[in-house]
Amino acid sequence: MEQSFLQRLRGARPRLAAKARMQTDKVSGEPVLLYPEGVILLNGPSAAITQLCDGTRSFSTILNELAELYHTTPGQLENDVSAYIFKLYQQSLVELVGERGSES
Repeated sequence: MEQSFLQRLRGARPRLAAKARMQTDKVSGEPVLLYPEGVILLNGPSAAITQLCDGTRSFSTILNELAELYHTTPGQLENDVSAYIFKLYQQSLVELVGERGSES
């Protein structure tokens, strides 16, 4: 993951792109992320992260909520959570709202 992305992420509120939405799979009952080109099956942590990327929570708030959910510290989660959000960002499935120095 690029260090510059992590800096941008720390000053933003991640949200799903307009083309992506979370839904429960009708067959398996598991959460999935749907987008025009495909579907991503979400396990516990990825579903929790994706659900928190709603554009209202800062990255630090997301880390704090996940740390409470998984009984750990935000620092222990930062690398994994930022790497997951970066993968979604690379696929244009997540946008960074309100970046410092940005008008969004």
